[in-house]
Amino acid sequence: MYEFHGWITIRESFNNDDDWDSNIEELIEKVKEKLEKSELGNGLTDIRSVNGSEFVVMSGFYNHGNGVTDKLLDFYKFVSEAAVGSYGLLYVHDDEDENGEDNEFQVFVLAKGKLEKKKDAYLSPFIPVVEE
Repeated sequence: MYEFHGWITIRESFNNDDDWDSNIEELIEKVKEKLEKSELGNGLTDIRSVNGSEFVVMSGFYNHGNGVTDKLLDFYKFVSEAAVGSYGLLYVHDDEDENGEDNEFQVFVLAKGKLEKKKDAYLSPFIPVVEE
């Protein structure tokens, strides 16, 4: 089973100045277009505006990963470059991972225009933390 859960708060800049979001509407349209082209059909993907802040939420389950992580990371990298002030997390678990990470969540952290892979300290190792 392959599962993913992620979110991104969309921000144009990480500087705290008066015009940090002057192009946010145009930016959100670009993010929407990229999300639609990402082909993440077996999941929930949505962009919302709440209390003046824009965010993306995504979750999904597949029988097999088959390149889904590449699609997700491509989307996150796009956001990191187009909206450098954005921040968020992506959690991925692939029990068929061929790089030795089949018993843990892979965590990707987006902040200040960078996407970095981190070690999960909360739900890994999947067995025995989540399942017996």
